[in-house]
Amino acid sequence: MSGAVALLRRRPQFRALWAAIGLSYAGSGAATTALTLYVQQTHGTGTAVAAFLIASQLPRLLGPLTGGIADRTDLRTLLIGCDLGQAVVFAAIATLPSFGVIIGLTALATVLQTSYAPARTAMVPNLVEPEELIEANALLGTATNLYVAIGPLVGGLLFAAIGPAAGILVNAVTFLGSAALTTRVPPTRPSEETEHEPLFVAARTGARFVWHNRLLRTVTLSLLLLVAFLAVDNVALVFLVRETLGGSAFTYGLMEAVFGVGMLAGSLWILRGRAGTWGAPRLYLLSCSLSSAGAMGAGLAPSVAVLAPVEAVAGAGNGIEIVAGETIIQQEVPRGMIGRVYGFTSSATSLGVGVAQAAGGLLVDATSPRAAFLIAAAGGVLITMAIAPTMLRVPTPASTAGAAGG
Repeated sequence: MSGAVALLRRRPQFRALWAAIGLSYAGSGAATTALTLYVQQTHGTGTAVAAFLIASQLPRLLGPLTGGIADRTDLRTLLIGCDLGQAVVFAAIATLPSFGVIIGLTALATVLQTSYAPARTAMVPNLVEPEELIEANALLGTATNLYVAIGPLVGGLLFAAIGPAAGILVNAVTFLGSAALTTRVPPTRPSEETEHEPLFVAARTGARFVWHNRLLRTVTLSLLLLVAFLAVDNVALVFLVRETLGGSAFTYGLMEAVFGVGMLAGSLWILRGRAGTWGAPRLYLLSCSLSSAGAMGAGLAPSVAVLAPVEAVAGAGNGIEIVAGETIIQQEVPRGMIGRVYGFTSSATSLGVGVAQAAGGLLVDATSPRAAFLIAAAGGVLITMAIAPTMLRVPTPASTAGAAGG
């Protein structure tokens, strides 16, 4: 951790971005939980909750277009604009308007979030040295994981103690704080070629770049397929905990929190260990292995006591995957194209989530929660084995340094 502290000390502009991201993501986690509880309380149907979740997920498929905006815009201006826009949107949601308006505003907030993410990823190489990228992304991982590890807890407590508007207003305030911190980040200037390229053409250029780069193509396709299998747990976990293992609603919430803690632990492991010498591709392969092992363990867990560490392992895999995936993009892609490539790969992930959410319920109903997890694990193992040759073929930083020294 001393290296992480040193990085934050010697890179004050990166420190400002790290703090801004942690603030806004924790607030978003609180607001999402408060809104989900509010929709369930006021409408009481799975259809209403599903509509809210779709509104918060479907606009993420616009990633290639929002990534193109990041590549043709001053990144600092875009980040601040997204923060201020979300502050206004969530302040409006906090008035608790009609359900239709909430759905529309939620979708708008997701569009702004989808614009923020590629700009954030594209900004990092401007603030740190190339050899610091894995460590920097791991630090950002600790900030973004607050969305899962802390945000839902805060949102649930605020909902119970004060009401739904409180958790949503807290989120609006966090975006204002994030915007203020981001003013300390330097502006950027896109290349003239990117600036004048039509948006849809720019998105297509990013897709072609991914397709013709073997490593990026492997990461993008594997993310789509892995998430399509493993994100079945979004549906299956509640049935596994409540029906198969006889746990309470609190126990289910605890398992979700344990997953978030595992994500945080994955990022911290990179910061504390020698993971940087592995290289991002091997870290990505490790993340796929851990996520698949977590799904297998969940399918076999005889009790909640066994399920808890299994969920932590799965969360660690997710946390490491985020760090490794973003680092691969930053290392493989020219700076003027990072936004589009990130947007393309993130949309592949969102599409996989959509497939898993659509198929997860059918799979649980047709088989059982355990079977759903085991099928997901089998798919994850096969995909991990398929990508292993590509990931292991990439030289590690240690071997590259050794060759250079020789």
